[in-house]
Amino acid sequence: MGSEQKFGGDWTIEKLDIFSSYLEAYLKALKNFKFKKVYIDAFAGTGNITSRDGAQMIAGSARIALSSQLQFDKYYFIEADTDKAAALQKMVDTEFTFLKHKVTILAGDANNELSKICRSIDWRYNRALLFLDPYATQVAWITLENVAKTEAIDVWYLFPFQALQRLLRKDGQLDSTWVECIDRLLGDHEWQTEFYKEDPQLNLFGTTSIVKDINTEGLKEYIFQRLQKVFPAVAPKPRVFRNTKQSPIFLFCFAVASKNEAAQRLALRIANHILKEKL
Repeated sequence: MGSEQKFGGDWTIEKLDIFSSYLEAYLKALKNFKFKKVYIDAFAGTGNITSRDGAQMIAGSARIALSSQLQFDKYYFIEADTDKAAALQKMVDTEFTFLKHKVTILAGDANNELSKICRSIDWRYNRALLFLDPYATQVAWITLENVAKTEAIDVWYLFPFQALQRLLRKDGQLDSTWVECIDRLLGDHEWQTEFYKEDPQLNLFGTTSIVKDINTEGLKEYIFQRLQKVFPAVAPKPRVFRNTKQSPIFLFCFAVASKNEAAQRLALRIANHILKEKL
């Protein structure tokens, strides 16, 4: 079926396990506060994830959020694929009827819909947990900036590390479309001077060329520093998910939009503990 949501491997289960642990801790921590609690899932899928061979089905992030014993006051699910959005709506209608009045499903672009949500809520009286789980490079940096401006959202972001690396050619010969994509993903042009340097070796014509000059660890640190420029607090050790060849494919990053130091400490303590515990 076209509406089925597939998972990529064991790291998918690990990702959802980490997120589920934080979600439960988040709801407990805010249980006695007067703030309304909002859940936002920007790439919500169908609520279920099926293994590629069809032999296994696990709960997706939307089902995990709806199934929590402690509830949010409002749920926003964003899904660009209309078939998947319809499947998610069916799940809510048939399995979570008691929460239907709290659920809004938006079939549209995650960046656009998330920005609308950020503008529409009065964040003086609301706090939110956001799950950003794109398939590749769909999340624009300006979207993260809009989220940070709320000063009220905790964010788990699955950063497309491998997708970015594939766009960064070693010889520095970057297609204009790729440059536009990287600019959108990272937020500015600064990466070009950070990632590429003049090759000290002269070529046959006596001139130098531009070559890639950043390794895997350097790229991870750059992404962390970029997030720090936007969010007041960022977990220092994102989880690295790897493929069967042990190459990094995603960074599971956590950031806090709140400028309240006590809120930052609590959120980071929970996130860091879960990230360390799940090693």
